[in-house]
Amino acid sequence: WIVSTHPSLEDDPRMRLLVQKWTISGMTLNTLLLLLAFVAFVIAASGWSYKKTDLIAIGLALWAFTDLIFNLSHLTLPTILVLLAFIAFVLAAIGWGYRKINLIAVGLALWVLSAVIGVFVH
Repeated sequence: WIVSTHPSLEDDPRMRLLVQKWTISGMTLNTLLLLLAFVAFVIAASGWSYKKTDLIAIGLALWAFTDLIFNLSHLTLPTILVLLAFIAFVLAAIGWGYRKINLIAVGLALWVLSAVIGVFVH
């Protein structure tokens, strides 16, 4: 509970238990994108939708983008696969489809393949 921010109350031992200082450390871009992905997943789980937009694909695209941000400086095969997964998630998020291909499944397959290749190939 925050009773007051008055300095005299913070020094009073009787009020010290009631006064707490809340601080939020600086968030990185990675953390902010992951929080946005979490919000997209929660909204999708609640059942909300808007036209052809897929909120699960939006959350997955944001999550994949967090992997891409710091790895685009050096392109490796796993980074290229995550980039392709990101593109698949974005296309699924906007509602684009090709025949009966599930773009979320394609993106997840590419993402898992990049993780497997990343473990075995250095």
